[in-house]
Amino acid sequence: MLSSFIICFREGIEIFLVIIPLVVYFNKNKMYDMSKSVSLGGLLGAIIATILGSIIFSQVALLNGPTSELFDGILGVVLSGLILYSVVILRKNKSFNTNANQQYIDLSKKGVFIIAAITFFREFLEAILFILTSSTGSPLLIVGSALLGLACAALCVYVVAKGISNLNISIVFYILNLFLVGLGGYYLGDALDVLFGDYFSGIFIVGVLVYTLPSYFIIIKNDLKKYINSNKIK
Repeated sequence: MLSSFIICFREGIEIFLVIIPLVVYFNKNKMYDMSKSVSLGGLLGAIIATILGSIIFSQVALLNGPTSELFDGILGVVLSGLILYSVVILRKNKSFNTNANQQYIDLSKKGVFIIAAITFFREFLEAILFILTSSTGSPLLIVGSALLGLACAALCVYVVAKGISNLNISIVFYILNLFLVGLGGYYLGDALDVLFGDYFSGIFIVGVLVYTLPSYFIIIKNDLKKYINSNKIK
């Protein structure tokens, strides 16, 4: 349940840092048609991602034996790679702005509809794949914790975008990324165990360490260096 909450909280922050400042800006300037386009686009993207994720895993449920294990192993490797790319390589946690992006504001209703749809689709599908792969237990509790994570992310971004709080979204996102790297290490270790566990004992631990240690080193080293070189330390 905790992993579902944290995954959706993290993905939700990425979604709502794009969506909420736009909606706040449009409503403030009485551009309600633009706000409606953002909302409808986000809803469409979320629905398509949910349907696609459900189809993928409903088909996977029909697999059994070696085929099922092969799929689970490959999916684990793909998800761990996705985390590595988005968290460590792209370093999305570096610059967040809760002001509406002028580039998006200048787009037509169709443009912001597409932006919202793509944003929700990409992040929702990513979250759904993570949750369906790693979560066990009551589906109702999993869905509830996921929705709670999204709601908390929306609330955090909203209070910052409205100036209600001076919460540092970058720090929150940074901590969530550290957790996500650990989860990526688990995915890789589990995938290697599924694929090669019969041939190499302890490959799960090896996979986790090979993934997490370099990732944490890259993240912490670069950010520590920037902090030391900043004017925050005299």
